[in-house]
Amino acid sequence: MKYINKFLIPFLILIIPVLGISEEQLEKFNPDLPAQITEANAEFVYKFLLAELAIQRNDINSAGHLYLDLAKLTKNTGFAQSAAQLGGMVRNGRLALDAADIWSKLDPESKDAIKVLAEMYIASGNLSKAKPLVKKILESEDSKGDGFLYLNNILTRVENKSNALRFIIDIAKPYAKMVEAHFAVAHTAHMAGNITIRDKELATINKLNPNWETSTLFVGSIQFDKDPMKAIETYQKFVKNNPKSNTVRLELAKALVQTEQYPAAKKHFEKLVNSPLASAEISFTVALLALETGDDIMAEQFLNQSLERKYYNPDQVNMYLARIYAQRQNVDKVIKFVEKISTGPLFVDSRIFAAQALRVEKGIDQAVEYLDQYKSLDRQEKLKFLQLKTSFWYNDNQYQKAINLMLSEEEKYSDSAEFYFDFGLLYEKNKDFDAMEANLKKAISLKPDYAIAYNALGYSYADRNVKLDDAKKYIEIALSIEPQNHYILDSMGWVHFRLGNYDIAYEFITKAYAIQEDPEIAAHLGEVLWKQGKENEAMSVWQGSLEKFPENSVLIETKNRLFQ
Repeated sequence: MKYINKFLIPFLILIIPVLGISEEQLEKFNPDLPAQITEANAEFVYKFLLAELAIQRNDINSAGHLYLDLAKLTKNTGFAQSAAQLGGMVRNGRLALDAADIWSKLDPESKDAIKVLAEMYIASGNLSKAKPLVKKILESEDSKGDGFLYLNNILTRVENKSNALRFIIDIAKPYAKMVEAHFAVAHTAHMAGNITIRDKELATINKLNPNWETSTLFVGSIQFDKDPMKAIETYQKFVKNNPKSNTVRLELAKALVQTEQYPAAKKHFEKLVNSPLASAEISFTVALLALETGDDIMAEQFLNQSLERKYYNPDQVNMYLARIYAQRQNVDKVIKFVEKISTGPLFVDSRIFAAQALRVEKGIDQAVEYLDQYKSLDRQEKLKFLQLKTSFWYNDNQYQKAINLMLSEEEKYSDSAEFYFDFGLLYEKNKDFDAMEANLKKAISLKPDYAIAYNALGYSYADRNVKLDDAKKYIEIALSIEPQNHYILDSMGWVHFRLGNYDIAYEFITKAYAIQEDPEIAAHLGEVLWKQGKENEAMSVWQGSLEKFPENSVLIETKNRLFQ
């Protein structure tokens, strides 16, 4: 120990002043003093170094205990304060409480020490010990209102909310004219489930200061959970009387968005964009609301403003700007905004979007050429581009071109289930069912839990009314993997329809339609109802779906075939 002591004295001379140890305390650490004091010096050095090493290892709990020992050893408030803070960081209430207790005893006049000690007593549920400390703090506080609001936050940690309510009622008694005191009682009463006291305190606040934002926000948050329109009414009334209250206006705008009242929300957000609360996030929100209401000019304006205000995700903003110009059929501007996205999660999707815009405005060849310029992609990204290119030819009914492209790339993706799944669907569209079956089975062999591949194979059989036993087997496997997939449920219903099991078919297809009102599922449901002799119900299903999807070919063909 003496060796450690002599070796580290120069080091201690440097670091002890930083810790707040007085010159008088420093003098005690003298290697020429008698042995027992020298050993105390060595103990200090040893524990201090252990504490520092513990912090470097992120062992905050051990460091806190060591600082507590050092506080006891040196009677230094700096160590006690550090121990209390570290105890709070790791939620070690016992450590924090012991350290705060020593800190307050070493420095009885320290407001910070008393606050921390009171906070620790409250957090541990020892409200009787906390009460005199809290009263002392409030008496000495210049801003007692802030003291109550801080106290209100601490009381949320108390497990026994009824005890917390009794505590705060007693603390608040001398402050009957202070809205913050009544709010602390109201908030704690709400946590304790005492609605009577909560509402009484809120009514008192309203009499004392009807224009206080904090209580209005609290009332609105309570109301919104039960009746959003009531909360909106509360916010609207407050904003009408306090038009400069941007905090409440912001909550009103958010509530309007949540209740899908987009035009009204947009008006309030517009007033906020140049207020003290203005931010890139608010500008971005106004832009999205403008898009929701069909105002792309305003959307563009506020998207650009969000960029000027340094929105945290500029790539997202540029994607929205690209979409606006795609709607305007200005593909050059689409590419301009897309190419501002140079890396990150939106890079590939942005290029896919630009290629789709090129395909619409300038044709497939230019879209493919645009995609081909990107060489430095990983394997999965290249597969996405390949899938997009084949979809261009597929959707243009040029199936052989799509097949030729897939064949040219097959060697690169011979271990990709997704590649063979897409290839199988392509062959199905080209009426080459043997090749379709071979590719879907290849996909399944590569990925045995590939639910949509089992479903595609089974549904293809059922739709062509062939191999119905195999169809049922494959769809059952798919359904065991994804039991809530509406497409697979529809397929199971359709194979039962082919087998003549109309009641079972109705059960599966109805369940699928309840999950997703897809037009092809509607076509199947109507056909089952028709077979059951429920022609009016069938027509109702078809008509309802046609109103949403007037150009769906499967729906139109089914209705026209049966209703002549």
